[in-house]
Amino acid sequence: MATTVTSSTSGTSLDTLASQYRSTLVATSVAPLQTQQSTLQSRVSSLTALKTKLNALYTSARTLARIGSSSPFSAFAVSSSSSSVVDATATGSAAIGSHTLDSVTRLAKSDILLSAQFTGTDTSMITALGAGARTFSINGIQVSVTLTDGQTNDQVIAAIATAVNGTAGIGVSASVLHVDGTHTELALTSRNTGTASRISSVTEGNSTLSGLLGYGTVSFTDTPGTTPRTIASATQAGFVEGYSGNLDALFSLNGISMTRGTNSISDAVNGLTLKLKGTSATPVSLTVSPDNTSIEASVNDFITNYNAIISYLKDQTAIDAKAGTRGPFADDPNVRYLSSDLRALLLHSVSSVDAGAPSVLSAIGIKTGDDGTLSLSDKAKFEAALAANPKQVSDLFNSTNGVATLMQARLKSFVSYGGSIDTETKSTNKQIKTLKDRMDILNGRIDKQVDTYKQQFANIQALLVTATQQQQIINSFTSYGI
Repeated sequence: MATTVTSSTSGTSLDTLASQYRSTLVATSVAPLQTQQSTLQSRVSSLTALKTKLNALYTSARTLARIGSSSPFSAFAVSSSSSSVVDATATGSAAIGSHTLDSVTRLAKSDILLSAQFTGTDTSMITALGAGARTFSINGIQVSVTLTDGQTNDQVIAAIATAVNGTAGIGVSASVLHVDGTHTELALTSRNTGTASRISSVTEGNSTLSGLLGYGTVSFTDTPGTTPRTIASATQAGFVEGYSGNLDALFSLNGISMTRGTNSISDAVNGLTLKLKGTSATPVSLTVSPDNTSIEASVNDFITNYNAIISYLKDQTAIDAKAGTRGPFADDPNVRYLSSDLRALLLHSVSSVDAGAPSVLSAIGIKTGDDGTLSLSDKAKFEAALAANPKQVSDLFNSTNGVATLMQARLKSFVSYGGSIDTETKSTNKQIKTLKDRMDILNGRIDKQVDTYKQQFANIQALLVTATQQQQIINSFTSYGI
């Protein structure tokens, strides 16, 4: 049976005494190091949060500092007086102004070639062709289809369509058309619109498949305005559109007649992509202007991230003498003065703008509040500046010493890999590890010391028990008069 050894004076267990002794040693030697470690860990957390917020502002500033077509100030919007006829988008190379789409005579379309019609439930096609691999070519590219005995005409045409759609680089897609409850035909459709993508030929391979489909009697060439290609009918394979030139879009823009093989036109006006959607004889106006929504979003993103870091720095560098508290960066001059540096960048007069152009943010409706935060306080003023001269607004941010250009440069040393924050974080983590190693050593020494004292005390207790037992024996002899 186990016996709990207790002190002779108080009845306290040896384990309890050892634990109390250990707590005393820890409180005097390890606890101060734990406090230091906790302070350093809090600093690492603060450094991480600081870098995250500074990086967000750096990214916003870098966006506003871009120049050329990638600049957010080069974003343009295009309004159409009739979006059912045409829509348009603009790139940074577009010019502010208006264009007139005088008319859209026709839209670009795909070429469609229809086969002869067959009674779907008959087996006339498999009877004529026979089972096995049968080939024919479309636009010079061979198609191979495997047929089996007993297939109906519906099944043969479906097999041909599947084979066409599985042939790479052929430039057409195939579908099965059920003309009515009885007849079926194959439709070949060019994958792209325009004359250049027309179906130019369907020729025989190792069978009479092309001829059976009726393509042998189809004329694939036309003379514009004189002789069309073969037109499809209920009794004749042929094209839906007789003149291949009519596959191109035909429209007039700014008084100039134009044709294109697609309804998405990016080479008519520099920086504009027109998307033709319908025909119209009524002129449609296209107006190119700065994309205020997009530009304001970029500027507001910058403002939001700037305000976040200003508020964070104010909190983290605060000193409350009455409460006796100090923020994590209260004694860090690099961080403490960063807030005033950033404010100065926003308030400085930009000298790299053109003469007479706005040189301070307040001139375009962006103001600094008493607490140091920014706001787009006058949206109408900002939009008026954009409408008047978007380059002047852009220069205020992205010219040589523009607000965003200088802000980006100021923050780079903080947020870059291996920069000041990374260096400080690395150094602090090293201190944390050093403290941990020291605490591990101290805890080991304490454990060893406690175990030693515990063993010594146990030995003394054992001697005391032995002495007590011996005394009891002597006393028993005395009681018998020995």
